[in-house]
Amino acid sequence: MMTAEEKRPYLVMATVDELAAFAKKSGIESYRAGQIERWVSKRWTVDPDAMTDLSQSARKLLPEHFLCNTVKVVSEHFSSDGAGKLLLELRDGELIECALIPAADGRMTFCLSTQVGCPVRCAFCSSGAGGFVRNLDAGEIVEQFFCACRKIHSLPDNVVIMGIGEPLLNLDNLIAALERICDPERVAFAARRVTISTSGWTPGIKQLALHGRQWNLAVSLHAPDDKTRALLIPTRFRRDIRDIIQACRLHREATTRLPTFEYVMLDSINDSTEQAAKLAKLAKEAGAKVNLIPYNKANGAFTRPSRETIKRFENTLKSAGVKVTVRVEKGADSAAACGQLRAFAKKEKLQ
Repeated sequence: MMTAEEKRPYLVMATVDELAAFAKKSGIESYRAGQIERWVSKRWTVDPDAMTDLSQSARKLLPEHFLCNTVKVVSEHFSSDGAGKLLLELRDGELIECALIPAADGRMTFCLSTQVGCPVRCAFCSSGAGGFVRNLDAGEIVEQFFCACRKIHSLPDNVVIMGIGEPLLNLDNLIAALERICDPERVAFAARRVTISTSGWTPGIKQLALHGRQWNLAVSLHAPDDKTRALLIPTRFRRDIRDIIQACRLHREATTRLPTFEYVMLDSINDSTEQAAKLAKLAKEAGAKVNLIPYNKANGAFTRPSRETIKRFENTLKSAGVKVTVRVEKGADSAAACGQLRAFAKKEKLQ
């Protein structure tokens, strides 16, 4: 049986009509609904006490009807290069991470989480090391985004859904959150500036294609053949590469957006010239770009290839006519790998 609190909707997810209905039901002036909407959508504020032009009665009534300010910054960790992480606490005490990643040209990217822990548990990743706890609600995803907006006092230039969790295993909540953020009448963040990452969960890719919004797709491929990929991604959520290619092509046809293959480079695992040639063929077939990611050490099982090996791999892709980038490492001195900050915080709680 749901508690009274669980029945309340999130303030960040309330529609303009729902805010108007709240004002009418609460007996407060109708124009207060517009004030609340501006505070939430344009100032990213979800704490009624901070809505200074609202009446005291309106501020007191809001938490009785809506879940307000449920995601809070516990700590901040910033590197010397300007990259940062926010450790966020949810209303049930669980922790997630949100990364703020500045580019050399001044653009800012937010990296958002969609789950507490991750059920996929890729062999090289910290996100799933502590197990899967639960999905984030749509309201929690939006509040996470707003926490980061308040930190930099503006909207970001880009959003990547690449934090803790497999986004496409929480697709309904993710879509609801992104629709809220991308609503042109409200927050008005451009859909084309959003990238959704997946470990290759093809049922979710196909659902995204049917949805039709121009959100970008990034697939964590990490190997050009199923045998090597099986070493990195456990069986339960792993899909065959042929199925992934087909799903990517379907998404591209539906959205006109080029997919990206994310490829974490692991020494002596997936970094040979032969593997680069195979990856090039897959990328051309899917019409995909490739983003090479030098491994950010999270456990003792893997190491990063040498610069020479990475460059050779990159050049093989370029020679085959594939558009390729090598991710510039950010936040090296602030627990940069996904899930590390949450893991450290959980460990400290147990001590």
